[in-house]
Amino acid sequence: MASITASGLGSTLDVAGIVTQLMAIEQQPVKKLDLKEADYQAKLSAYGTLKSGMAALQDATRSMTSTASFQTLKATPSDATVLSSSAASTAVAGTYTIDINQLAQGQKLAATGQSSSTTVIGSGTLTFDFGTISDTLPASFNPVTGKYGAGAGFVSSNAPRTVTIDSTHTSLSGIRDAINAAGIGVSAVIVNDGSATPYRLVLSSENSGVANSMKISVSDEEAGNTALSDLLAHDPANDAGQNLAEKVTAQNADITVNGIQASKSSNTVTDVIHGVTLTLQKKTTATASVTVARDTSSLKSGLEAFVKAYNEVAKPLHDLSVYDVASGKAAVLQSDTAVRAIQGQMRNTIAANQASSGFTGSFKSLSQIGVAFQKDGSLAIDATKLQSAIDSSAIDVASIVATTGGKLKTLLDSQLSASGPLASKTDGVNLSIKLLNTQRTKLNARLADTEQRYRKQYAALDALLGSMKATSDALTQQLAGLSSNSNSKNG
Repeated sequence: MASITASGLGSTLDVAGIVTQLMAIEQQPVKKLDLKEADYQAKLSAYGTLKSGMAALQDATRSMTSTASFQTLKATPSDATVLSSSAASTAVAGTYTIDINQLAQGQKLAATGQSSSTTVIGSGTLTFDFGTISDTLPASFNPVTGKYGAGAGFVSSNAPRTVTIDSTHTSLSGIRDAINAAGIGVSAVIVNDGSATPYRLVLSSENSGVANSMKISVSDEEAGNTALSDLLAHDPANDAGQNLAEKVTAQNADITVNGIQASKSSNTVTDVIHGVTLTLQKKTTATASVTVARDTSSLKSGLEAFVKAYNEVAKPLHDLSVYDVASGKAAVLQSDTAVRAIQGQMRNTIAANQASSGFTGSFKSLSQIGVAFQKDGSLAIDATKLQSAIDSSAIDVASIVATTGGKLKTLLDSQLSASGPLASKTDGVNLSIKLLNTQRTKLNARLADTEQRYRKQYAALDALLGSMKATSDALTQQLAGLSSNSNSKNG
């Protein structure tokens, strides 16, 4: 606030002190405005606390509005070291016995050893056929050489895939890189076996199952250079045309489920038990089982999150709207009818008996499944009662939770919307603060003028008093002089 400083001009008048005291009185309206704004700011903070808590409760109700989220199934294996399992919503509850007789595996072929992995071999095109090796004479396969005899045949089951070995990939390591970069379902590595010609290219089918065995045809790009073909051409149906050795034979998984045997190309089995995925890990030495049952953990955790969120908003709702006997002070929102209405609406929705709205489930309210209000106004879960209700009818428990949760979410959506009561109250308080600031600005301008006027007035008074004092002093001196002269004559 602008000021004019004026000390006494020849008088003892305390101009600054007088103006300060006068302005302290004049500023009382500003202090009242400050107190009003502090009250409004406290209300804004209180509304913010309520909105934050109600938004958390709103989030908690989202997981309660669909019965499907509470009706998931869980597939639990008896031995997690031999298989894992999961269940979709289409699975049927029950226990399934499982024997894993054989795991699925992909074929692995090894080339003859090379003295170097960087020496040029040749360029050309590799054509991979994937299919099934038939062996009318099983004994024709020699596990030592990894070759099939005259009784073998090959039936393609997939479209051929090609790999180009260009002039920059003519070495063993280059061939490996070209195959891996082609993305045809075959991976290539070089293994050093420590022999005189140690570098061996190993090709692995990335897809397991007997129908993914490999047949490789080679067209050499350079005339007269058959090194690439001599290394990689492989036809299991031609006993003279097998340049690779089969180190791992492709095979299907062989499992028995509830006494029914099944052969599958993958160790991830999705179609033997309806709606259940089995991931096979190793052969069983004893019959295992998978139990498919309703998973109630999501229902319980959803209710626990809801109760926690409600209690976290219910306490500030109560504390901000009641008279505090201990401190003898009224709460910030004690006279706020909107807040009391919100409290009542939420409690009524949670405690409501849904039978009145046509609900037909065996449980008509949350209290019947163990979720009820306590004497202090908080919500609590009776775990024993809830489990008993779930055991009685998990579907009906999910239904009453979803129905109540849906109605509460609708209520909260309305209360927290841009046109809801809290938004309206907040907007009203912000407008009041804006008007207060406008009043304060005008009042401060008026006070600045008043202070300036006081300082001018008392500065003038000070000057006048100073002048009068000077005149008084002069008269006193003159009178004193006259008295002195008179005394001198008389003497």
